[in-house]
Amino acid sequence: MNEKERASATLSIAIFSALGLAAIAIKKREQQRRRRRDVRYGVGSDDMSLGIVNNYISSRGQSLLTPTQPYIMDYLKCLQDQCDPHSNPQGYIPLCVAENKLIIEHFSSRLMQVETAYRAFSESIVYCYNNSLGLPSTREAVAYFLTKHFLFPEERNLSFQEALHWIRPEYVALGSGAASLVSHLAMSLADEGDAVLIPAPYYAAFDADVKIFAGCVTIPVHSTDPKIGPSPEDLEKAAASAKANGLRARILLITNPNNPLGTIYPPNVIKSAIDWARSRSMHTIVDEVYALGCHEELESGFESVLRILKNDLANDVHHLWALSKDFGASGFRIGTLYTQNTHLLSSLANLNIFSSVSHPMQMILSEILTDDNFIYHFLDSAREKIRYSYYFCTKRLDEMVIPYVKAKAGIFVYADFSALLPSPTAEGEAQFASLLLDAAHLIMTPGQSQKDLKPGMFRICYCFVSLDVLEIAMNRLDRLVGKIRRWHWDNLNRDSLTDIL
Repeated sequence: MNEKERASATLSIAIFSALGLAAIAIKKREQQRRRRRDVRYGVGSDDMSLGIVNNYISSRGQSLLTPTQPYIMDYLKCLQDQCDPHSNPQGYIPLCVAENKLIIEHFSSRLMQVETAYRAFSESIVYCYNNSLGLPSTREAVAYFLTKHFLFPEERNLSFQEALHWIRPEYVALGSGAASLVSHLAMSLADEGDAVLIPAPYYAAFDADVKIFAGCVTIPVHSTDPKIGPSPEDLEKAAASAKANGLRARILLITNPNNPLGTIYPPNVIKSAIDWARSRSMHTIVDEVYALGCHEELESGFESVLRILKNDLANDVHHLWALSKDFGASGFRIGTLYTQNTHLLSSLANLNIFSSVSHPMQMILSEILTDDNFIYHFLDSAREKIRYSYYFCTKRLDEMVIPYVKAKAGIFVYADFSALLPSPTAEGEAQFASLLLDAAHLIMTPGQSQKDLKPGMFRICYCFVSLDVLEIAMNRLDRLVGKIRRWHWDNLNRDSLTDIL
């Protein structure tokens, strides 16, 4: 090799070395950037040292790094590559979030009327501070709505003033969604470390709702028959479990109609549960966010706690509702509380400074909730859409011979896949959930996150997608179920799992 060739080779080595060092530096900067991003958004990182985290957030902040629901990261992954029947038929289909997207178009058409938008911004009151519990006109509208649809649903001709005679607006409060109101109630009615008893299976986010700010602990109430609700004996066992763990049972939280079962608790079960809580000087929160989504309005058997107690809530029963489910508007972040406990309302007035509803949205809400013609027509239409998707989903489950809880309300069905698990354990349920995601691009709410004792129970939120996407989802599920039954888990591999998407 001559001098010229040696010089050229030396230069090449230097260039490649420099490029290699630059690539290493770029990769290192990218890793650091990702760590910063992960900390910022609470994602966390396997190789992130505690020291790095400490540089960014406090110990309290560190306690919030873990996602509040174990399947949330998979859900967010699904949103980045969602199925479209035409443009992306093999995309992901999330069936783990209880949102009713079937009714958004109908609801939005009413909201986009010119006079509705005008009312939202035309009055000076919407631009200024006011009572954090809600604007006077909005609290009146909510009181009217609760009276007509929860207390006296059969009295469709009840006047505005007659309705306000029964439910007084000053006993009504608004908050940024039912979740914030549950959090505030836990903060105001219980002390840190107190127990909140919840009939299981239950909505997975309740754990975070009562823990993050209030520091309360959830105790599942496992019933002899979860479909009809907890008996006093079931509640007593849960309270004894709390006491055995050094906890004071302070709140009973009931969701009726039930999420995830879609069943309706009989009035006598609700009344006996409240009586039991009162015998122990406990508060009862009754969450009725699915009340107006009963599949059959007149034959559902649902009766609001307002009616069961003849509107005498005293100081220890508190009623919740929200726009998120019955109106498919979870993004509006509007929840309502009806309580006759004036001390609680005074406490909430301070807490609600951090989570009140914007005034333009309150003005829109007050107009919508008092538009009787629209409300009755909308709810009838919504029930019809829910029924159709429910029947389609359960018909396919019947064809697959997958057992499920027959629902009377809600926008989901609770199905039993336990016979398909590789093992009857929490790990077996997690393996099945992973297979659903990887092989079928489906995600459903796992029963373990809802405190179900039986591995293999999954909630299918069939109203989250259109009927054509739901059909794709059920076809995929059918094929996957068939593969598991044919090949069993020991023989499942890339080849045997083809043709599912």
